[in-house]
Amino acid sequence: MFSLAKRSLVSKISTRSFSSIPARKNVISDLYVKELKGFKPTPLTAQDAEGSVKPWKAPAAPRTPGLEADAATQLNEYESAPVEVDSAPVANEGATESTGEDDWFVLEEDPVEENHH
Repeated sequence: MFSLAKRSLVSKISTRSFSSIPARKNVISDLYVKELKGFKPTPLTAQDAEGSVKPWKAPAAPRTPGLEADAATQLNEYESAPVEVDSAPVANEGATESTGEDDWFVLEEDPVEENHH
């Protein structure tokens, strides 16, 4: 029993850690890397940038918006205008007063279904 365990332990330890397939050269990749290393870009000058860049100029200062000439008269007309109030008509003296505040919020009651057998 111990000899079997020892053999499996030895076989696990003695495994190869290198590839048995020879490394293949990639000619296209090597040529591409060679051309990249050999490329020397020309340095850019200020004359090269003149055609593709607009010259910078400071933006114009913003103007304040002009008020209307008769703003004071319009303000006085607004202040002197009567206040419009939308109120409910007055009810009869004998009837109870209804302000109408609760009239807008009406809940409809759900119909009760009778259970039939």
